[in-house]
Amino acid sequence: MPCAVPSLVRDLDTPQTTPPDDVTAPSAEQIERWAYAYLRHAPLSLALREIHRLAAIEAVAKGPGPVLDVGCGDGFWWTLRDHDNREVYGIDISAREIAQARERITAQLTDVSREQPFPTKRFEQIIGNCSLEHVPDIDAALANLRKAAAPNGRLVMFVPTPRWAYQGRTQAWLLRHAPRLAMTVSGALNGFFQHWHLYDAKVWTRLLQQHGWRVRAIYGMGSARSEFLFRLFMPPAFGAFLVKKLTGSYPSKLARFLPDAALAPIARLVRWAVSDTLVAADSPTAYEYMIIAEATDLPR
Repeated sequence: MPCAVPSLVRDLDTPQTTPPDDVTAPSAEQIERWAYAYLRHAPLSLALREIHRLAAIEAVAKGPGPVLDVGCGDGFWWTLRDHDNREVYGIDISAREIAQARERITAQLTDVSREQPFPTKRFEQIIGNCSLEHVPDIDAALANLRKAAAPNGRLVMFVPTPRWAYQGRTQAWLLRHAPRLAMTVSGALNGFFQHWHLYDAKVWTRLLQQHGWRVRAIYGMGSARSEFLFRLFMPPAFGAFLVKKLTGSYPSKLARFLPDAALAPIARLVRWAVSDTLVAADSPTAYEYMIIAEATDLPR
C-alpha cells in the first residue's frame, strides 16, 4: 500500500491547500548534499527548483514502487533519491535524454499524449516533475496516465502557477505601472519554457477529476528569497540551456573538478533559499503547485 500523505483525512471533494503541521522536511545537511550534487550537474536556477521539489516529495509524498517518472529527462533526479527497493521507470520525448536516463533507471522514448507508458506495468506512484504543462494534449496525457496507474495508484504533479512569470520585483513593478509590458515579458517567458497549461488550483482539480483522478492536496512552493535567486541567475541558465541543446550536457559539469569548499557558499545559499518546503496554495510567493491525487474509478 502507498504511504499515506500526512493530515489528508478531509472531505474527499475538498483538496487540502494548507501544508499539514506534521511535515518532516529533509534536514539542512541533506539539502546541502543535494545542492553539491546539482551544482555539479545543472545551472543554479534549475538546481533551486529541482532541490525544492526533492524536498517537497520526500516530505509529504514519498511512496513505494513501481514508480513512473513522466518527463524524466536524463534521470539525474533519481541519483539523489533512495530507490533501492523500488522499480523506477521513466519516459521522455527526447531520445538524447532517454539515452542518458537509461544509465540510471528503466527509461523509454514515449509521448504520453499518444500512448500508454509501459503498457504491461501498473504504477503505484506517477510523478510529473514539471512536465505535464509542456504536453499540448493534456487530456490524452492524463487519460493515458490513469490507465497506467495501479488501482490504488497516486499521481504527484509539479506545475507552475498561473502567475509565476509575474513574480520578482521587476515584474511586480511592471505589472503595477506598465501592465502591457509585464504581460509581454510574461508571455515571452512562458513561450520560451513552452508552457501550454497555466491553470489555477480549481481548474487542475476539475481537469484531473475528468480523467479518473481525485485531488487530495494542492500545496504551493516558493518564497521571496528562492524567487529572487532564481531570477537573478536565470540569464546564465538560459545560456547553459542552449549549451546542453548543442552538447547534451550543461557546462555545470565542469564544477565536478571543484572541491566542496569552493561550492560551499552556494550550497548554503541553496539551503537557505528552499528552507520553506511548502506554503499555502494561494500564497503570493508560490511559483508552483504540488498536486497530489489518487486514482479513482475511470469515468464512463
